[in-house]
Amino acid sequence: MDLIYTNASGVDQGVLEAYDLDMAFGKDENNFECTVDSSDHCCEPGSKIYAVGEEYGGVVDSIAVDTESEQITYKGRTWHGVLEGKVICPEEGQDYLVLSGEANQVLAQLIPMIDSEDIFQASTADSGIEIHAYQMPRYVYAYTGIRGMLKAAGGKLHIEWNGSHVELSVLPAMDYSQDEEFDASQTNFSLEQQYNPVNHLICLGQGDLADRAVIHVFCDENGGVQPYATTETPIQDSDYILDTSQQVLFGIDEVMEKLDYPSAETVINYDRLTSRPADWSTDPTKYFRLDTDRDEVSYKAVDWVTIEYLVQRIQPYDWSVNFASYYTRSGDNYSAVTGVTAYTLQTVKPSDWASKYADYFRKNGNSYVAVAPVVTERYIAQARQPKDWWTNYKAYYYFYSDGVTTEYKETDGINYNVYNLQTRQPTDWADQYSSYYRKSTAAELKKESWKTYRQVEAVTKKTTNAKGQTVTIQIAPKWKARTYYTAQQKEKAPAWNAVTRYTYSRTESAPTWAANTFYTKEENSAPAWAASTYYTKVDQKVAPPFGSEQFFRAVEDHYATLIESALERIEEAHESSSMEISLEESDTVYDIGDIVGVLEPTSGISATQEIVKKVIRITNDDIKVTYEVK
Repeated sequence: MDLIYTNASGVDQGVLEAYDLDMAFGKDENNFECTVDSSDHCCEPGSKIYAVGEEYGGVVDSIAVDTESEQITYKGRTWHGVLEGKVICPEEGQDYLVLSGEANQVLAQLIPMIDSEDIFQASTADSGIEIHAYQMPRYVYAYTGIRGMLKAAGGKLHIEWNGSHVELSVLPAMDYSQDEEFDASQTNFSLEQQYNPVNHLICLGQGDLADRAVIHVFCDENGGVQPYATTETPIQDSDYILDTSQQVLFGIDEVMEKLDYPSAETVINYDRLTSRPADWSTDPTKYFRLDTDRDEVSYKAVDWVTIEYLVQRIQPYDWSVNFASYYTRSGDNYSAVTGVTAYTLQTVKPSDWASKYADYFRKNGNSYVAVAPVVTERYIAQARQPKDWWTNYKAYYYFYSDGVTTEYKETDGINYNVYNLQTRQPTDWADQYSSYYRKSTAAELKKESWKTYRQVEAVTKKTTNAKGQTVTIQIAPKWKARTYYTAQQKEKAPAWNAVTRYTYSRTESAPTWAANTFYTKEENSAPAWAASTYYTKVDQKVAPPFGSEQFFRAVEDHYATLIESALERIEEAHESSSMEISLEESDTVYDIGDIVGVLEPTSGISATQEIVKKVIRITNDDIKVTYEVK
């Protein structure tokens, strides 16, 4: 295989003569060593080596010389290692980077974010794979983050040198185990199957004795984690299942382990209040509002509002004898009641009319009524995407017209399916198998690359009916763990800039001032009581109005960190089975993220696992590829 090398500027210089290339990429290493005779020395630090049409290649980072063997070894990062040397960060002011769109376009969006336009380009082709509101882990290495994102969407990353850049593209991940299952007569492999890994974790968190945070995490015989919370996204202790009701394996089949984590972090989440709490007026500081003074999403405690005079809306019990201890308001001034009540017609607009109009009156027949506000409802166009768009998009609106009527409608989410791997045979498999899904085979994906998942089809079986006749019937295929999926519909935010978005605003304002229309009320003796006219001097703190903005309550989650550690431990335990397979004689080229299956007929041990690492050893034209799976 021709291995081309460049100078440090990336300009092709020629083809390496005799060489030995060792290269590994995937879940770790992501580096290479290329050895040539000293007489064939040609590369320099920063040189690139690559094979046309292959993902074999990288950047020379160091050069080693062995005078005894008269050899020179170029060492460096593969293209995968160059990616892994970059970190994907959340956008400024955001907790997480959330990505949506056609997969190749998403890669194009990521490349400048990791400052790598000089080396990487994204394919402009339509991959047929859609990324649905994927939340990238915070500060994740780029190769690891991209692989995780594409795996969630049923895709895999393809890399090759296109003549000027390393081109990144997305292909469907192939499940070759449905087309071919290798046995010892076809290829060499080593396989160790672990049948009884831990399936019951007792997770111990913060606290002492009976007050300690304890949660049980169970899984089935195939590693499927049983429900541990009553909601899909638990945010507080009450969302978790703290008993053993989800246990499915008992007796000798149960393998328990203790996860002792006394320093497990307590996660503080903020739950939006949908109605006014009963104690809002007495203790608002226990609640929170968004801190708009900061770029990133953060919360601050609600502050009291200080008032000096409190308007009285209900007549005090001592009004008739103690009215002089109360006050009236005229403009910005407060005066003690003097015992005579009079309504004074206003000819000049008061200075506080805009904010205190409710303290003035209109004449209504023989009585006077407080001035009512003018209510204005508005929909305000948003010039930029708000911080909470991905999680709170239903709080925003778009303009709709059918040619007759117009209205502002709440933003609808976009529905999409996620496919959940089934580890236990469903009870309705025999009758309802067609409601489950499988991954498309490699052959099927070549015809319809966009169709990653397909409904399970019946298999044909011949049988004898009651009349002794041979008939053909359709039955469910044989159940196989970790092969079939259920479809779960989810909803995500649409693209922000698809249409103009609006927020809803309801404001109350003063009516238009008109001279000789409004009144103030003044008292010099015990007057007839009128609500919203008299004040007490209180100089007190009160809660702000509820509903004019979003408020939240802080909730504690003592189990999130424990669950995260438990899931890592379970994954580690159920990946303890090992398989190493050499496929250099196969005509098929496998990629990181593809699925392969093997069967050892003597022991009956079989495994279906994902390719997570490739090790390539090339001596001139002799290529040997070893795959590591888990």
